[in-house]
Amino acid sequence: MSKRLLSLALALALALTMGLSLSAGAEEEGRVINILLNAQAVDLNEDQIAGWLEEKTGFKVHYDYYANNEALTLAVANGTDADLVFMSAAMYQTLQPKGAAKDISTFLADQPTIVEKIHANGWKYDTDENGAIWGIPSVDDAVYTGGTVYRTDIFADYGFEEPDTVDEFYQLLKDIKEQTGLIPLTGNEAVQPVIASGFGISYNLVYDAETDSVQSYLRNPGMKEYLAFMHKLYEEELIDPEWPVNKGDNINEKISSSKAVMTMGYHWSTLNWVNALVETGDEDAYFKTIIPLKDANGKRHTTVSNSVSNVYIVPATANDEDVPYTLAMVASRLDDETYWMFNDGIEGTHYTKDEEGIPTPIMPIFGETMTYGDKFQIGRNQFVHPYSWMARVHKSQVQYDTFYDANSKAAKDGFEGSVLAFASFPAYSEYNAALTTLCNDYFMTIIAGTEDLESSWDDFVTEWEQSGGLELEQGATEWYHNNPDLVAAGQSSYSPYASVFGYEIN
Repeated sequence: MSKRLLSLALALALALTMGLSLSAGAEEEGRVINILLNAQAVDLNEDQIAGWLEEKTGFKVHYDYYANNEALTLAVANGTDADLVFMSAAMYQTLQPKGAAKDISTFLADQPTIVEKIHANGWKYDTDENGAIWGIPSVDDAVYTGGTVYRTDIFADYGFEEPDTVDEFYQLLKDIKEQTGLIPLTGNEAVQPVIASGFGISYNLVYDAETDSVQSYLRNPGMKEYLAFMHKLYEEELIDPEWPVNKGDNINEKISSSKAVMTMGYHWSTLNWVNALVETGDEDAYFKTIIPLKDANGKRHTTVSNSVSNVYIVPATANDEDVPYTLAMVASRLDDETYWMFNDGIEGTHYTKDEEGIPTPIMPIFGETMTYGDKFQIGRNQFVHPYSWMARVHKSQVQYDTFYDANSKAAKDGFEGSVLAFASFPAYSEYNAALTTLCNDYFMTIIAGTEDLESSWDDFVTEWEQSGGLELEQGATEWYHNNPDLVAAGQSSYSPYASVFGYEIN
């Protein structure tokens, strides 16, 4: 059957199996909703899921794309004619205070589905002190996305074990180098989260109970200890000699060609590595995860992604008369059946369900058809997403095993949420990104030994403070004290995936 006929057949099957109304929205026939989106690997206008959505909901949507944040900023400044604009959380915090978005609070009153389906924490994040709502948030669940992955076959061959402490990790690196001759750990992180945890480091801004303030990790004595330790590893060639200059492609090549044993990895990373290794003769190659190390007090600092990841705004230039129609389209995408459909497809064609309702993809058709389904999300349906997403996690057994291994182990010690996960305040928008870059650049010079830690540290902290760091800490502290509900939401370690996977979060 040709692809065109197959697409038509699937669309018809979808209509029959899900009771779709092919004439929905006919009263607005010919009307198009324009969405401005960040650059994608494919043109969503040509993806057959776009056709399914139009058939099911009656709303015709056209996507245009911006290449980078500069292009987005320019488009908004020039008065985009888009009806909706996608922004990362960082860009939302940058552009919303400058008048980029329209207040949609009064329009949302007529779309209770949107409010109901999106987690309340997202609306707290998106609502200002006057009750204005500036966008449609996508709220991530508390998930441990990944740690230091290692080759299980090499560990088994040499009798290596997962470390819990900094000392055990150091000994593991030495043993790998001496016994295998391979690079023990490759990467390029200025703050390697698994190692940094062993020194009490988690987020770049954390609450300090002693001073009742939010402080930078530069105030934590563990940061200097971490940097000294990383420099020691670099000097002893226990981490990749190319650490300061590594790019993603270099790291992938070293892992997938058996030049390195460990690296930072995620559930979406390991399948390609396993396939490459198996193809070149390492038939038993597989990966598991070393979770964040315990600090001197026995605590792991396991960071999670329970925050707003992106926001769709209605641009300030949009006509009020058009907003209700645009939001009706958004509501249609958050409908339970529709949300499940564009994420997972048709049951029996693209996936099957087990007795608990957890989907498993049918390959290869799921991969061929549904790869970009999640790109059609506008906001996250908090009730459906944890289950529908399981099909994506389970696109391969390798990917599923990596996710489950990392999360089930990390959950035993609990997750550490960020008190600023849902924060939005002027100093953060103005300074955080630049200060993070400033820190990472300096940290890398210390790791590589091009600057001396003891002689340069105080001067660097002063530079950081004078570059907006003090204002950032002050703004973060004020926000912390003024937003107790959002602080509590950020600290929460609840994850819907715990019940899906059957593990407990302590």
